[in-house]
Amino acid sequence: MLRSAASPPQPELELKYLLPASGAAFVRRWLEGVVRRERAYPPALVVTTYFDTPELELLDEKINSDHLKTKVRVRWYSPLDGGPPTGPAFVECKFREGATREKRRLTAQAQPAQLAAVPLSAPEWGGLLTELRAAIPGLPPDLAPVLRLAYARHRYVDARGARISLDGGIVVQAVNPARLHAPARPDALPYAVFEYKGQGLDVPAHVAPVTRLGARRAAFSKYLACYQHVTRDTF
Repeated sequence: MLRSAASPPQPELELKYLLPASGAAFVRRWLEGVVRRERAYPPALVVTTYFDTPELELLDEKINSDHLKTKVRVRWYSPLDGGPPTGPAFVECKFREGATREKRRLTAQAQPAQLAAVPLSAPEWGGLLTELRAAIPGLPPDLAPVLRLAYARHRYVDARGARISLDGGIVVQAVNPARLHAPARPDALPYAVFEYKGQGLDVPAHVAPVTRLGARRAAFSKYLACYQHVTRDTF
């Protein structure tokens, strides 16, 4: 008797929606009535530094809507009450092909408090990518920080095991003047981001009402949005 080969696991899809920042609190209260909080990951401030080449080639992949996109970043998490970071910093490379994605994450050889105190133009940042380069050959050789952003993230999980996040209060904390000739801005971006990470090509019925609460589907990049926020460049 022949056995059929096991089907390969379906790739996880990442669906993004934008909504006005003023509506984020209402959407969060609604979410808590239809899905449950992800207990392993309490609400947190996500602090992320994006790396790019001098010509901002990785940013161009998003601007040009390339099918293949790469992001390189350093990230850490802090409590929303302003307390110290709750864990290590991570070095990440995120590949995206169409709607599917793959991420490689390594623990950084520096603590978040140390990194927060170092200017983005400092050479120490380049050394953080050494292990990532060994794991992922072919990364551009001249990557350096461009900007650091932060936002509040609330995480949820539904009955299907899909992960949901709501990100708001997105601000640019710092820029690297050697990569970006514009100062950071203290004002937050005017929208929040709703993400659904699961197997379907669309959000299921139990969270679909988010579109009636002001959210709209968008191919969104926080890196690109923050770049446009500080440069006022709308292409």
